[in-house]
Amino acid sequence: GLAPTHIAFLFMAESVVYAIIGAVVGYLLGQSVAWALVKWNLLVGLTLNYSSTSTVVATMIVMAVVLGSTIYPAVKASRMAVPDIERKWKLPEPEGDEWFFDLPFTVLEEEALGLNIFMRDYFEAHADESASDFYTDQVTFTRRKLEEGEEYVISMMAWLAPYDLGVSQRVELITTPSGGEEKDIYRIFLRIHRESGEVASWKRVNRRFLNLLRKQFLIWRTLGVEVRAEFHERGRREIAEGAIPTLQPAPADDD
Repeated sequence: GLAPTHIAFLFMAESVVYAIIGAVVGYLLGQSVAWALVKWNLLVGLTLNYSSTSTVVATMIVMAVVLGSTIYPAVKASRMAVPDIERKWKLPEPEGDEWFFDLPFTVLEEEALGLNIFMRDYFEAHADESASDFYTDQVTFTRRKLEEGEEYVISMMAWLAPYDLGVSQRVELITTPSGGEEKDIYRIFLRIHRESGEVASWKRVNRRFLNLLRKQFLIWRTLGVEVRAEFHERGRREIAEGAIPTLQPAPADDD
């Protein structure tokens, strides 16, 4: 779930830790050996300078070598994180007022319902017009039974900040089974229909909106197993109580 640059910095941070620990431990070990040599008179006639500049320089060289040896693996790992070697997720172009995204996130079948309850709570928490990033209205959560499993759809109206641009849109977050051999894996799609606002402004402010959604998916992955299970149980209770409408599958085209 990390961005490519974050993966590179993760490698470098680990290298910094090793460099510092190695330098400190090496210096202390060297001082201990020097103390033992002096105590046992193994360096008769020699005087050791514990604060010599050469000691500091040698320590810095060792740290630089450790950091330098990590640069290439860090760059390779960051590039491998994006299959198409793109440094940023490249957004597709909208078709008229419709914008469709195949989000780079997947979820297991047993977590799909809980994730949607989590995301629905997030959208409902932005129902106040004083929300700084966006505010929502008419948030609905439905499910549809398919041959591959259950499909979940969260739909709403959303107004995006800055509100003086007048950008509003109909949003659908769709979690659906992958099908085939990966039937236990659910893919996540986002469908947006522009209701108002200039196209250029609409495209620009949606980058921030998509980034906010991405952060929520990352937060979901950091939640503990017990917390995610609680969201799943909430969803099952709402289904049993009829609080989540079940839609019929769309009829197949007769061609």
